[in-house]
Amino acid sequence: MKKNQIIWTIVIVVIIGLLAIPKLMPKQGDVKPTSNGKPSGPPPPAKVGVYVVKKLEQKNTIQSVGNIMAEDEVELRSETQGKVVHINFDEGDEVKKGQVLVKINDADLQAQLKKALSTKKLKEETEKRNKTLLDKGGISQEAFDISTTDLNSANADIDLLKEQIRRTEVIAPFNGIIGLRSISEGAFVNNTNIIARLQNIKRVKIEFSVPEKYASLIKKGNEIVFTVEGQSVEFSAKIYAIEPKIDPVSRNIVVRAICDNVQQKLLPGAFAKIFVTLQNNPDALMIPTQTVVPILKGQKVFIVKGDSVVEQKIEIGARNEINVEVTKGLHVGDSIVVQGVIQMKQGAKVKVVR
Repeated sequence: MKKNQIIWTIVIVVIIGLLAIPKLMPKQGDVKPTSNGKPSGPPPPAKVGVYVVKKLEQKNTIQSVGNIMAEDEVELRSETQGKVVHINFDEGDEVKKGQVLVKINDADLQAQLKKALSTKKLKEETEKRNKTLLDKGGISQEAFDISTTDLNSANADIDLLKEQIRRTEVIAPFNGIIGLRSISEGAFVNNTNIIARLQNIKRVKIEFSVPEKYASLIKKGNEIVFTVEGQSVEFSAKIYAIEPKIDPVSRNIVVRAICDNVQQKLLPGAFAKIFVTLQNNPDALMIPTQTVVPILKGQKVFIVKGDSVVEQKIEIGARNEINVEVTKGLHVGDSIVVQGVIQMKQGAKVKVVR
């Protein structure tokens, strides 16, 4: 009897426990207590910094690299072969156009010229006598014509010798600075020997390339800004020539600009970093570069609307070192997330921190 009472008691206790479980379970929507006894709710909104979109002037600038070139440059060579008898310059000298820089031995040519001049004098006297005889009927017209031809031939020989003598002089073709010479007096030279290099660097050229998509925007007269290694100042130059052909390999177009260099701070061969301003847009929508998030097919930003953010796909244009131009997707006055972009997602709750 007692055994049955114990069994029934256990059954009743189990039933009472089962009936009590639903009452002990928290109802849907109840706040679950944390380990420290404080209730936990939804996470607090993320603190973000924003940038308000506005219109700014955008200078559409592209970067390139190029080389500094002398305005005029030539390798000085002798037009004829022979022994150098005189060098009329010092290395590094400034020379004038027409100045004789090097003289090649022309003794044999001078002797031939002296002989040709004597022959000419004889031919002139012969022609003069024959003219008198022709007028008196003493000789035929044919005999007179022969003497005239002989005189013309003598004059031609003299002109040839004078030209050959001229070629024994190496003359400066323009004003400039002469470089290091590679010959000495007494050396035998011909037209394959480089005597020295002459450069005019009062002005310098800057040669660089730009992608073909900018070809229609590059114009003569456009200004460029460039820097060179070892100098902190910026130099300006003006585009004066554009190659009328796009390179089929690089797909670039070659451009040249000219820059005054009276103080000779720029040396030919130097490497230049170039900034070319193509056009200005006074009403561009410029936003900080760090606000832009790359996606599979373009870029996006996060716009703050109320207490949350929404994703907005955008199209971008030109950019500079800190900002990027937005051509589609934003409007003036939009507040976009600039701090905390990495943690953002669609619909996230945010609190703007000024």
